[in-house]
Amino acid sequence: MIDLTSLVEDFPAPDTKVKALANDIIPGGSALNAAVTFAHLGGEAHLASAFGGDGSFRALLFDDLRRHGVMPIDICGDPDYRIPISTVVSTRSSGDRMIINAAGEECARLRALPGLFDGGYDLIQLDQYEHPFVARHAEAIRAFKGPVILDGGGWKDWSPDYLRLADIPIVSEEFFAGGPDAFATECAALGIERWAMTRGARGVIWQDHGQRGEIPAAPVQAVDTLGAGDIFHGAFCQAFTEKGEFVAALEHANQVAGRSCEKSGTRSWMHG
Repeated sequence: MIDLTSLVEDFPAPDTKVKALANDIIPGGSALNAAVTFAHLGGEAHLASAFGGDGSFRALLFDDLRRHGVMPIDICGDPDYRIPISTVVSTRSSGDRMIINAAGEECARLRALPGLFDGGYDLIQLDQYEHPFVARHAEAIRAFKGPVILDGGGWKDWSPDYLRLADIPIVSEEFFAGGPDAFATECAALGIERWAMTRGARGVIWQDHGQRGEIPAAPVQAVDTLGAGDIFHGAFCQAFTEKGEFVAALEHANQVAGRSCEKSGTRSWMHG
């Protein structure tokens, strides 16, 4: 999607105006942000998503991905599909954010992409979007030889479908009612032996083949938390692909995501 972002000191009260400290138009979305992070940290990332018909936003997305070393794969065969636009307001005083998600449906008219998952990839990450595409390719994803990572934000009607495809779900605490113990029970029922739950300033809980531990949140002065979860996932996937060490990859991701919160937007942290 395209994120229209504004950084303000504090959220405005109703019927008032505030001056933005910064504005930007940034390609976004959880999978895109993770792919850009993965590539920035040294990995080779391919992003399969719906990019919409020809136009300025499509050109902006493709230019951004190429500059960051991400290979786009357009899954959408509908020339009338339009890239969704999201409005994001973040506060410098607290690092909190408000997001107005785009209206509209996901692309259901899909391109034929035979052998897409036979491309020699080491790892697949799924977010919970592009549901028609994931449903069509569920068997290929299930047959994939490498690990399948799930980025689980909030719970959705189709979340069980994604969870059943995952080898390693890394979810937010909003994803599963009942907290980590209930989620551990659900994972055990599905035969999932590795998972993690991110809890913002309270750090990360992880489980690995019956062992459980916690990683404290990185000590940072948060300016903007936009995309921090996406960046966490991209950093985890890159470190896990490179070393294969689950907890070490989580610790690395925790540090990278924390560092990203010290700057505005989803790209500033990459530049010092």
